[in-house]
Amino acid sequence: MRRIRLPIVLVSLLSLVACALRREPVPEVTLAERGATQRAELRDEMVESTRTLLMRVAQERGDERTIDVLVLSGGGDYGAFGAAFLRAWRERTGDGAMPEFDMVSGVSTGALIAPFAFLGTPEALAQCEHLYRNPKPDWVKARGILGLLPDNASLAEVPGLERELRREIDAAFIRRIADEGSRGRLLFVNTTDLDQGCAHPFELTRAASKSTESNDFGRFHDILLASAGIPGVFPPREIDGTLYADGGVTSNILYGAAANYEDSLFYRFKQAFPAQEGLRMRYWVIFNNQVQSPPKTVQRGWLAVLGRSVEVAIRASTLTALRHLFAHADAVTRRGDGSIEVRWVAIPNEWRPPVEGVFAEETMRSLADIGAQMGADPKSWSARPPEG
Repeated sequence: MRRIRLPIVLVSLLSLVACALRREPVPEVTLAERGATQRAELRDEMVESTRTLLMRVAQERGDERTIDVLVLSGGGDYGAFGAAFLRAWRERTGDGAMPEFDMVSGVSTGALIAPFAFLGTPEALAQCEHLYRNPKPDWVKARGILGLLPDNASLAEVPGLERELRREIDAAFIRRIADEGSRGRLLFVNTTDLDQGCAHPFELTRAASKSTESNDFGRFHDILLASAGIPGVFPPREIDGTLYADGGVTSNILYGAAANYEDSLFYRFKQAFPAQEGLRMRYWVIFNNQVQSPPKTVQRGWLAVLGRSVEVAIRASTLTALRHLFAHADAVTRRGDGSIEVRWVAIPNEWRPPVEGVFAEETMRSLADIGAQMGADPKSWSARPPEG
């Protein structure tokens, strides 16, 4: 009997734990109303952010109407490439030197890099590169067999990543982001709102200001961790009563090309300053991955098939979005509203990881070495849409 009772007790305990993790269901009509409110608030925030940016450009730039936008994609541990690229780019002088970005956006691992890139100082970028060159063993910690339980939050947890994120992006760091926001600069990260089933970008200078006022910086960190929360692998984050996960699910690069002409930055500039010449925008896109997926023999197991499928899907959607950005740039220029230049860079297709596994130090340092080499070379940028 004792041999029978022990498994029964364990199953009962696991069932209780699973129930404890469940969220209280919200009626669909209530969720729909909440979603409508959130969309309206996001639109209002975007209008205000755009107004602040345009006023800054009009008042401070004189006849120079150039807006520089840095776009950082997702890519997991491959973010070591982008982190080192930025540090090396920042050290260049003369033609091809890194500008001060008016807007920075990041998704997933790009969201973790984005705050450092937004501050843009040599110290901040070196700090970010050091973080990616020195991954700790507990950055990602598998939950073991219990991670396969359907009501568990994820297959793995990220205690080390959470610890280092809070240490590196501390209260003083977040206050500096808020200060830069007061100058009219913008910092966006994309997340996926799982309750509403859509993208939800957060403007982090606003979040930084709120955290500074309340002296509670947990929400700021949760937004970054939500954007980097690979579905099913890393835990999602509940923020303001809504569950968020990896922004790469809905958009692996975030560049703000509005679908409606009336919502575009160029249209709003013309409405606000009809007598002035149009804007010039420069997009700098760092794709923390390879354009071509390295071929390999995929096993039949569900985990291998799922992992490969997600990887291929996100890469394909990223390249589609990048091509859309080029099409948007062409449309703006042809319409005569201004001009857009797009430059992008990616990990070379011929590169292969030196060791198997994720967040492996040898692999991340190899990527950082490549990123540093390419970041120091102004010829690394491509000005043509990706092929394939």
